[in-house]
Amino acid sequence: WFGTNVLQFGRVPMRFPMCASRFVLSMALLFGAPAVAVGHPSYAMYLMDQEMVLVGEVKDFDYTIPHSWLQLVITGGDDAEQDWAIEMEGVPQLFPRGIRQDYVMPGDRITVLVHPMRGNRPAGLWQGSVDSQGRTFGRAEGLEPPDPE
Repeated sequence: WFGTNVLQFGRVPMRFPMCASRFVLSMALLFGAPAVAVGHPSYAMYLMDQEMVLVGEVKDFDYTIPHSWLQLVITGGDDAEQDWAIEMEGVPQLFPRGIRQDYVMPGDRITVLVHPMRGNRPAGLWQGSVDSQGRTFGRAEGLEPPDPE
C-alpha cells in the first residue's frame, strides 16, 4: 500500500509518511475514539400491559426534547393530593399531533390515559388525553373531559 518505490537511494519518498500518517489517524479514530451512544427509549419501567385513567389539575408542562413531562395533581377519594409525573414523547413527535407549548397551562383540568409505572409510583407513560374543552390528543377514545372544579 506504500507504492512501488518505498525506498529510493536510502531515503523514504514523501508519499510514505503521508500514507502512514493517514493510516495511523484512521486507526486512532476507529479504535481510540469513544463510541457514539445511540439513545433508544426503554419502557421497561412501565406496566405496558396495564392502562390507567387519571383526572387531575395541571401543575406544570415541560415541552422539551427528548421527552416532555406533564406534572399533575391528582385528588384522591379522601381529598388527599398526590403529584404525578407523566412522561410524554418529545417535541418532534408531539408537534405534528397538534400539541404545542400552550397545550395545557397550570391550573387546567385534564383527563389522561397512561401506562402506570412499576412499583406503585405516581408516574406513567402518556397514551392520550382530553382537556376540559373536549380537545383530544393521542389515544383518547373513550376518555371523558374532566369536570370543572
